[in-house]
This record gives sequence, C-alpha cells and structure tokens, in this order.
Amino acid sequence: MSKTIVAVGAHTGDAQLTCGMLLAKHAMAGDRVVMIDLTAGERGTPAGWTVPDFRAYNVECADRFAKKIGGISVVLDTPDGELYATRENELRLADLLREYQADAVLYHWKNSLHKDHEAASTITDHAIFYASLATFEHPLPPAPIRKFMCAENWEDEPGFQPYYWFDVSDAFPVWKEAVKELWLSEHSTSFPYLRYYEALSIVRGARIHAEHATCFGISPHAKRQVLDLL
Repeated sequence: MSKTIVAVGAHTGDAQLTCGMLLAKHAMAGDRVVMIDLTAGERGTPAGWTVPDFRAYNVECADRFAKKIGGISVVLDTPDGELYATRENELRLADLLREYQADAVLYHWKNSLHKDHEAASTITDHAIFYASLATFEHPLPPAPIRKFMCAENWEDEPGFQPYYWFDVSDAFPVWKEAVKELWLSEHSTSFPYLRYYEALSIVRGARIHAEHATCFGISPHAKRQVLDLL
C-alpha cells in the first residue's frame, strides 16, 4: 500500500535540500510526498529583488521542485523571520497533516543556529500530537503517523546524531536535477548548499556502502526497543 510522506521546512529550500533525496525515492516507489514550507524564506532577498517578488519566486521554485520529483508543494503565508511556536501555527500544520493523512513526517532537529528552524521543530512536534490524537475534536480523521524523523541540516547541528540511514543512490540524480530549481542551491553567496548536500550524501553513503545516503535523527524519548530475549 502506498504511503504519504510529509516533510516540513521552516523556509522554502529546507525540506527540499535535507529531505529531498528520500522524498524522491518514495515518489519513485509510488508513495505520495508532500513538502510543507512554513515560510517562503523571502527575507533572504538578493540584491535587485523586492521582498514580495522574491517570495513569489521562491513559492514558484518550490512548486517546480515538487513537480520534478513527483510531489506536492505547500507554502504557508507566515512572514520569514516571524515564525513562532504558537497554538495557531501548530493547529494549522496539524490540519494539513490530517488533510494529507500523513504516515510519516520529516522535519527540523530541535537545536539550530536559526530561530525559525527551532520554532519549526516545536511546531511540528506539537502538530504531530494534535494530528494523530483520536480524541481531539476535528472534522477530519486522525493522521496515521507512524514515523517522525529529524533531517540532517548544517544549521541544525548541535546535538544531532544520525539514527536512520537510507540508501538514496537511485533517487540522487532526480533530486540533483530538481534542486537546481531552488535559487539558493547554486546562487547563494553565503553557503554552498548544493555542493554541501551532494558531498554529505557521498560521505553518508560511504558508511553504508552506497553511492549516496541520507540520514535522519530522532528525539531521545523516542529511542525505545522492547526485547523479550536476545
């Protein structure tokens, strides 16, 4: 049976860069993949652009990326830099997780040098709770969320430890072609995004004898194995 995989990013580009290889692999396997960007990242406006124009461009780029990997893009209207872990934002995301009937959720690690990333992590944690709680009154049924994992992001490094490893070798070419739709992948002067995530996939791949791999972490409270015998 097909699954629905939802990746949540603080800005356009976050989920696409950090989760995109795994999303492409799931899309290739026939699963539905959805990227929800909580902001459009419009305040990283390059010289010569207006903020509204850059926002519209980022929304368009996110949509083109999604179409190239066979997914769906949703960009919310919260202003970049003004993302807070409010009940309103948590319930808004929970609504979307119910609407898409998410089976798995990929999102930001809890610690980051970027305030929007930390807010996005908290928002998603709480949205997962609201979306999957059967006794929470809602017109839509609970989302059948069984997996939730945190992406490896260079801005979210403090305390992050890889826990899940995925061979994404077959999906890598699809991701690399799609990610070029994002402005920051090749035009950012502050960080070499495309080069970094391509290199990271090679390094992670070497550890599991694959050409390319991607890793995800998990909150310590979710690390639990129940054994009867060894």
